[in-house]
Amino acid sequence: MTTLLFAALSAVLYGAGVAVEHRQAARTPTKAPGRPWLLAVLARQPLWLIGAALEAGGFVMHAAALRSGSLLAVQMILGCSLLVSVSLSSLLSRQPLPRRCWPAIFAIVATVGASVALLGPDAHADGQLSGHATAAAALVTGLITVPIAAAGLLTTGRRTRPLLLAAAAGMADTCVAVLTMAFAHTLTHGLSAVVTSWSLYALVVGGLASLALAQATYQTNAPLITLPIISAVTPLASLTVGILVLHEATHLSGTRCVIGVLCLTLAITALVVLARAAAQQLNHPAERVDSGTVREPGRRLPGGAKAVGARQRGDLPKPARVSA
Repeated sequence: MTTLLFAALSAVLYGAGVAVEHRQAARTPTKAPGRPWLLAVLARQPLWLIGAALEAGGFVMHAAALRSGSLLAVQMILGCSLLVSVSLSSLLSRQPLPRRCWPAIFAIVATVGASVALLGPDAHADGQLSGHATAAAALVTGLITVPIAAAGLLTTGRRTRPLLLAAAAGMADTCVAVLTMAFAHTLTHGLSAVVTSWSLYALVVGGLASLALAQATYQTNAPLITLPIISAVTPLASLTVGILVLHEATHLSGTRCVIGVLCLTLAITALVVLARAAAQQLNHPAERVDSGTVREPGRRLPGGAKAVGARQRGDLPKPARVSA
């Protein structure tokens, strides 16, 4: 019960922190996406610092949850932060989400809760966490993250870039979660063990890299793509790592497997709905008319501004010249 409480608090704090950081990162000039100085630029913004403080609180709760619970269960609950982050992002940007997006968001949150219900006891095959296993899990997730992140930073596609960066950020979150679990278990052996442990230094390096990658992802300003994908990739990657590397027991029966497949199908469908809504926003940005006023596509402004702007763009034919 304590694990669930810490994980839930972590989800709320993480979700709020992500929304605030996303708001500030989206305002940052795009000339520095993914650059090493991006964090230095953001660190001078008070709003971003508030988001970082919220995420720090989420990290403390996350570490407390991982100290007594399994990686799989904690990461599944942490996926519920999507509801908080999307809601708060919509509020901060003053841009209400389309109505069809909310059922999709709730569907993702519901599938996360159903997945938690499918879990077995929080236990490891050998009864204790192996340092070699956590090191291997962190190494594997890190090696998978690097090429995906590189591809996302190098591409210039308005749809491909947010997709790849979000997938890389989700994998990076899983890597940091594994390192946090190793660090949390090291704390039980005293301060001297923490200072001499590899997990402390790996967590510092991995945490900074994950933070920088997350800000580059938020800078794409496509929350309907990035936030749901991060929330979906992180539990899925944690599921794979927890079972195959950390040997966490799930005790899935045939019925639970069928329910799990249905949940996965529903989550993918919801992600597709959100991706289409995001694509429509990318394809129909706000337009500017002669007076400098920003208007949404198809909205008629007073004074014939729509016709004037269309004529200047060459969309309307010029009046025929009458010869004398």
